[in-house]
Amino acid sequence: MLLDVICFSFIVALLRGGRIREFPKFHKMWLLAVSIGLQVCSALFHSVGGIFISIAYAFILAFLLFNRKNEDMRIFMVGWFLNAIAIWTNRGKMPIDLEQAKKLPYDLEPIINGTNFKHSVLTEASNLPFLTDVIYMPSIIPRVISIGDIFIMLGAFLLVQRLMNKPISLLQLREGKSYATKS
Repeated sequence: MLLDVICFSFIVALLRGGRIREFPKFHKMWLLAVSIGLQVCSALFHSVGGIFISIAYAFILAFLLFNRKNEDMRIFMVGWFLNAIAIWTNRGKMPIDLEQAKKLPYDLEPIINGTNFKHSVLTEASNLPFLTDVIYMPSIIPRVISIGDIFIMLGAFLLVQRLMNKPISLLQLREGKSYATKS
Protein backbone atom coordinates (compact mmCIF):
# COMPACT_ATOMS: atom_id res chain seq x y z
CA MET A 1 0.00 0.00 0.00
CA LEU A 2 2.74 2.45 0.80
CA LEU A 3 5.31 1.53 -1.84
CA ASP A 4 4.62 4.53 -4.09
CA VAL A 5 4.40 6.89 -1.11
CA ILE A 6 7.73 5.66 0.24
CA CYS A 7 9.41 5.97 -3.19
CA PHE A 8 8.01 9.50 -3.55
CA SER A 9 9.27 10.31 -0.04
CA PHE A 10 12.79 9.16 -0.89
CA ILE A 11 12.77 11.22 -4.10
CA VAL A 12 11.68 14.34 -2.21
CA ALA A 13 14.34 13.73 0.47
CA LEU A 14 17.04 13.25 -2.20
CA LEU A 15 15.96 16.46 -3.96
CA ARG A 16 16.21 18.23 -0.61
CA GLY A 17 19.82 17.02 -0.29
CA GLY A 18 19.12 14.18 2.09
CA ARG A 19 21.29 11.09 2.48
CA ILE A 20 20.94 8.06 4.72
CA ARG A 21 23.50 8.43 7.47
CA GLU A 22 22.15 5.92 9.95
CA PHE A 23 18.98 3.91 10.31
CA PRO A 24 16.75 5.15 13.15
CA LYS A 25 16.70 2.97 16.22
CA PHE A 26 13.26 1.53 16.86
CA HIS A 27 12.25 -0.21 20.07
CA LYS A 28 10.52 -3.62 20.16
CA MET A 29 10.91 -4.47 16.46
CA TRP A 30 9.64 -7.97 17.28
CA LEU A 31 6.14 -6.48 17.70
CA LEU A 32 6.24 -5.38 14.08
CA ALA A 33 7.49 -8.81 12.97
CA VAL A 34 4.65 -10.57 14.84
CA SER A 35 2.14 -8.19 13.25
CA ILE A 36 3.43 -8.99 9.76
CA GLY A 37 3.23 -12.72 10.55
CA LEU A 38 -0.36 -12.36 11.74
CA GLN A 39 -1.31 -10.47 8.58
CA VAL A 40 0.19 -13.27 6.48
CA CYS A 41 -1.87 -15.76 8.51
CA SER A 42 -5.01 -13.71 7.81
CA ALA A 43 -4.41 -14.14 4.07
CA LEU A 44 -3.88 -17.88 4.47
CA PHE A 45 -6.84 -18.55 6.77
CA HIS A 46 -9.68 -16.47 5.29
CA SER A 47 -12.39 -17.75 7.62
CA VAL A 48 -10.65 -16.29 10.68
CA GLY A 49 -8.70 -13.57 8.84
CA GLY A 50 -10.50 -10.79 10.70
CA ILE A 51 -9.27 -12.14 14.03
CA PHE A 52 -5.68 -12.23 12.78
CA ILE A 53 -5.96 -8.68 11.38
CA SER A 54 -7.43 -7.38 14.64
CA ILE A 55 -4.63 -8.91 16.70
CA ALA A 56 -2.04 -7.69 14.17
CA TYR A 57 -3.31 -4.13 14.62
CA ALA A 58 -2.89 -4.45 18.38
CA PHE A 59 0.74 -5.46 17.88
CA ILE A 60 1.35 -2.58 15.47
CA LEU A 61 -0.19 -0.10 17.89
CA ALA A 62 2.04 -1.46 20.67
CA PHE A 63 5.09 -1.00 18.40
CA LEU A 64 4.05 2.57 17.64
CA LEU A 65 3.46 3.33 21.32
CA PHE A 66 6.97 2.13 22.19
CA ASN A 67 8.35 4.44 19.48
CA ARG A 68 6.07 7.44 20.03
CA LYS A 69 8.89 9.83 21.01
CA ASN A 70 9.32 10.62 17.30
CA GLU A 71 6.77 13.07 15.89
CA ASP A 72 6.44 11.10 12.65
CA MET A 73 5.65 7.92 14.58
CA ARG A 74 2.92 9.75 16.51
CA ILE A 75 1.32 10.85 13.22
CA PHE A 76 1.63 7.29 11.94
CA MET A 77 0.03 6.08 15.20
CA VAL A 78 -3.01 8.33 14.71
CA GLY A 79 -3.59 6.71 11.31
CA TRP A 80 -3.18 3.18 12.57
CA PHE A 81 -5.49 3.94 15.49
CA LEU A 82 -8.22 5.36 13.22
CA ASN A 83 -7.94 2.31 10.95
CA ALA A 84 -7.90 -0.04 13.94
CA ILE A 85 -11.13 1.48 15.29
CA ALA A 86 -12.80 1.03 11.89
CA ILE A 87 -11.58 -2.57 11.64
CA TRP A 88 -12.33 -3.55 15.24
CA THR A 89 -15.88 -2.17 15.07
CA ASN A 90 -16.55 -3.98 11.78
CA ARG A 91 -15.69 -7.54 12.77
CA GLY A 92 -12.02 -7.41 11.85
CA LYS A 93 -12.42 -6.11 8.29
CA MET A 94 -12.14 -2.65 6.77
CA PRO A 95 -15.33 -1.73 4.91
CA ILE A 96 -14.71 -0.30 1.43
CA ASP A 97 -17.06 1.84 -0.66
CA LEU A 98 -17.92 -0.39 -3.61
CA GLU A 99 -18.64 2.56 -5.94
CA GLN A 100 -15.12 3.90 -5.33
CA ALA A 101 -13.59 0.42 -5.51
CA LYS A 102 -15.12 -0.13 -8.97
CA LYS A 103 -12.62 2.45 -10.26
CA LEU A 104 -9.77 0.10 -9.31
CA PRO A 105 -8.26 -2.37 -11.77
CA TYR A 106 -8.78 -5.24 -9.32
CA ASP A 107 -11.24 -8.11 -9.05
CA LEU A 108 -13.81 -7.12 -6.44
CA GLU A 109 -15.52 -10.51 -6.32
CA PRO A 110 -13.73 -11.65 -3.10
CA ILE A 111 -14.89 -8.47 -1.34
CA ILE A 112 -18.44 -8.80 -2.66
CA ASN A 113 -18.78 -12.48 -1.73
CA GLY A 114 -17.13 -11.96 1.68
CA THR A 115 -14.01 -14.07 1.13
CA ASN A 116 -11.53 -11.17 1.17
CA PHE A 117 -9.45 -11.44 4.34
CA LYS A 118 -9.06 -7.68 4.83
CA HIS A 119 -12.04 -5.85 3.31
CA SER A 120 -15.82 -6.03 3.42
CA VAL A 121 -18.44 -4.07 1.50
CA LEU A 122 -19.44 -0.76 3.10
CA THR A 123 -23.16 -0.91 3.86
CA GLU A 124 -25.62 1.02 5.98
CA ALA A 125 -24.92 -1.49 8.75
CA SER A 126 -21.17 -0.69 8.75
CA ASN A 127 -19.93 1.08 11.85
CA LEU A 128 -18.11 4.42 11.62
CA PRO A 129 -18.33 4.69 7.82
CA PHE A 130 -16.40 7.98 7.81
CA LEU A 131 -13.31 6.05 9.04
CA THR A 132 -13.51 3.36 6.34
CA ASP A 133 -12.04 3.18 2.84
CA VAL A 134 -14.17 5.76 1.03
CA ILE A 135 -11.63 8.07 -0.70
CA TYR A 136 -10.50 7.13 -4.20
CA MET A 137 -6.83 7.94 -4.74
CA PRO A 138 -5.64 7.79 -8.33
CA SER A 139 -1.89 7.40 -8.39
CA ILE A 140 0.76 5.05 -9.69
CA ILE A 141 -0.95 2.41 -7.55
CA PRO A 142 -4.65 3.40 -7.48
CA ARG A 143 -6.46 2.63 -4.25
CA VAL A 144 -9.39 3.50 -2.04
CA ILE A 145 -8.14 4.91 1.25
CA SER A 146 -9.42 6.04 4.62
CA ILE A 147 -8.71 9.11 6.74
CA GLY A 148 -6.38 6.87 8.78
CA ASP A 149 -4.45 5.99 5.61
CA ILE A 150 -3.82 9.71 4.99
CA PHE A 151 -2.21 9.99 8.43
CA ILE A 152 -0.19 6.82 7.77
CA MET A 153 1.06 8.21 4.46
CA LEU A 154 2.00 11.53 6.08
CA GLY A 155 3.79 9.70 8.90
CA ALA A 156 5.66 7.53 6.39
CA PHE A 157 6.67 10.61 4.39
CA LEU A 158 7.98 12.38 7.49
CA LEU A 159 9.74 9.21 8.70
CA VAL A 160 11.63 8.93 5.39
CA GLN A 161 12.59 12.61 5.60
CA ARG A 162 14.04 11.96 9.08
CA LEU A 163 15.76 8.79 7.87
CA MET A 164 17.40 10.83 5.10
CA ASN A 165 18.57 13.35 7.72
CA LYS A 166 16.21 16.06 6.44
CA PRO A 167 13.43 16.02 9.05
CA ILE A 168 10.35 18.16 8.66
CA SER A 169 8.64 19.07 11.91
CA LEU A 170 4.95 19.88 11.67
CA LEU A 171 5.13 21.35 15.17
CA GLN A 172 7.88 23.75 14.14
CA LEU A 173 5.97 24.69 10.98
CA ARG A 174 2.94 25.54 13.10
CA GLU A 175 5.11 27.68 15.38
CA GLY A 176 6.67 29.46 12.37
CA LYS A 177 10.15 28.03 12.91
CA SER A 178 12.55 26.63 10.33
CA TYR A 179 11.06 23.56 8.62
CA ALA A 180 14.22 21.46 8.78
CA THR A 181 16.31 20.72 11.80
CA LYS A 182 19.58 18.85 11.97
CA SER A 183 19.60 15.59 13.88
